Amino acid sequence: MGVDASLLNIGSPAFFDGPRDFLADTTDLVSGLELEIGPASYEDIEDIYLLESEIEGADGADFVSLTSRWRMFGAGFLTARHGGRLVGYIESCLWDRQLPYFETRPDFFASQHRLGAEKLYIIFLGVAVGCRRQGVASSLLAAISWVGRRHRACRLQAVSRGHIIPLYEAAGFLPVVAMPGFLPEPATDFMLMEHTLL
Repeated sequence: MGVDASLLNIGSPAFFDGPRDFLADTTDLVSGLELEIGPASYEDIEDIYLLESEIEGADGADFVSLTSRWRMFGAGFLTARHGGRLVGYIESCLWDRQLPYFETRPDFFASQHRLGAEKLYIIFLGVAVGCRRQGVASSLLAAISWVGRRHRACRLQAVSRGHIIPLYEAAGFLPVVAMPGFLPEPATDFMLMEHTLL
């Protein structure tokens, strides 16, 4: 028995047809790799968990949290694959929260997610170490912008580590406010970034 996509906020299969939709919306996918970008499936969660563990170590989200976020907003949980291999992913929620308010409890994003909210918040954007600086993150940002527009969000939000700010700026995000202590990482600067969707 299949899972009803509407329960996962994924929508009909026609809602997300892949890169051609991004290009039709004049958002180019910029990548040195040939990528397949689309909504994550339940079967993808284990690969996503392994990639997040590789990137974040012990601070990464656990399998249960990732599954919960995927169930919360499947349309905003995208993977990038190259030759069938997971090389990156992005997860998001729709909310009306005013940052820099944030809580680290595991159900925080699910408790704040609301279809019809005006902001799409990027919870996490990750790219496999060997695939960085090849346009994977930029392509995922273009894809999530498309999802935001389809859900009538007015703005995209993300909290960026200082060294990643140029990536977000290249995608049209602007710095809003510094968020010191956003995560317990000594000597790491964090910045709230926003991008207005037209």
